Amino acid sequence: MADTTNQPLLLQLPLEIRLIIYEYLLFPSLVPSSSHSTSVTNLLPDYHTYHSGDSDSPFTLAVRTINPYLGAHTSRSWRKRSTYHVRTGPFLTTTTPTTYRVLLTPHTAHLRHTIPSLLPLSRQIHFEASKVLYSAYTFSFHTSIEAAVPFLSDLTSLSRSYIRSIGITKKGFPYTKEFDRAEWSALCTYISSELCLRKLDLSVVAGRPGDEGWEGIKPITVQDFELMQRMKREWGTEIGGVDLDWVQQLFKVKGLRDVGVRALIEHCPGSVSETMAFWIAFSASVEDGFGEWVRGKMVAEV
Repeated sequence: MADTTNQPLLLQLPLEIRLIIYEYLLFPSLVPSSSHSTSVTNLLPDYHTYHSGDSDSPFTLAVRTINPYLGAHTSRSWRKRSTYHVRTGPFLTTTTPTTYRVLLTPHTAHLRHTIPSLLPLSRQIHFEASKVLYSAYTFSFHTSIEAAVPFLSDLTSLSRSYIRSIGITKKGFPYTKEFDRAEWSALCTYISSELCLRKLDLSVVAGRPGDEGWEGIKPITVQDFELMQRMKREWGTEIGGVDLDWVQQLFKVKGLRDVGVRALIEHCPGSVSETMAFWIAFSASVEDGFGEWVRGKMVAEV
């Protein structure tokens, strides 16, 4: 028999027992912590921060960008995290370095202590516990797309290989800037090459006029989206002046078994332009025709 005298006591237990212990330590607590409250005061401002639905599932860990003006640049917590630049200023004309933050809920507050206490104990424990941790949770970046690649890159290649589910949000078309498109493209390229995802939660910011809403708006069907894809591919034509390249970039992600698509609804002006008219019609179709089209393209047949 192998000599186990120098092994941690945990490794002297059968694997089945160790897995139960890992789950007890790393899974969300059934009894939420009464002393923990999630603060979003030092996050980059985002209207949808409070409406993202991240806390709907206890098995979700939200990753957000820290507001560079409220997060201390000399913070010791930054030392082990990658930094990146975000657009700042009244006209988003300057860039400022910052980093990300993982938001813990009352159900996951204990992870602040259990992860640094458990994973460094030994290589084998790190190997076994990492799989339990990273395969169990959905890592939701919401609109903090710029935080995704730095966060994922900071993980070990082993931990990164265990991630099975992420959540991301696409900003509304009329308000998307060129740097937003670049960050989205970089994220899609990264997750398609570095992750082995099984589940994707995709939220799309949708516009609904305040007075008439979507009444009388003809929804866009799966067939319509197929036609738009063909027109773009074969003739370079865009409907309504809106580029759906971001969807094609998302289609690079393969091997998914589940794709959830939902609309994050906000108020918008009426159809004052061709682009706004298309966005309103698209918004009315996010959870129907668009969601069906995306799932048909991305969900792998088992």
